[in-house]
Amino acid sequence: GNALILRSLDRSRDLVSSFKQVAVDQASERRRYFNLGELLGDVLRTLRPGLKGRHWEIVENIPPGIQCDGYPGPLGQVLTNLIMNAVLHGFDGRSEGRIEITATLLDGSTLSIEVSDNGKGIPDEVLGKIFDPFFTTRLGQGGSGLGLTICHNIVTSLLGGRVTVDSRLGEGTRFMLTLPLT
Repeated sequence: GNALILRSLDRSRDLVSSFKQVAVDQASERRRYFNLGELLGDVLRTLRPGLKGRHWEIVENIPPGIQCDGYPGPLGQVLTNLIMNAVLHGFDGRSEGRIEITATLLDGSTLSIEVSDNGKGIPDEVLGKIFDPFFTTRLGQGGSGLGLTICHNIVTSLLGGRVTVDSRLGEGTRFMLTLPLT
């Protein structure tokens, strides 16, 4: 039994490192200048068809003209994951909700992006684990438990930033990304 468990753990560890590598490899090719508002527009156009028929409001507060020099693909993946996370978890069992995406230039070289929702919030015992590989509250419902792990890895390794989360039960959740503009 133990040998089997150890083999599984080895496989899991290799899987996670290959996930990290794939994310980095895919991205390193695609560094370019991009406009943050346009990137978010693309992300929302991709997501909206899947959100049809629900009373979910997505509000964008992105000042025009924020130009980044970096990796639009991976940043788009992070934003997609955070928005879908709000929909799947925050609004689970609810018919309406509001997601707000706000960008602020902190200074000439740093950008803050917040993705907040007015959903159910995250219990404290879950909050400390949400970036852990394979941690999922939706076991058996098709969740890999890798969505937020991948977000965390992309933000910290590839985009050179950090991601934090703040949540209150019954009030909602806010993910905060702090990223260098370059």
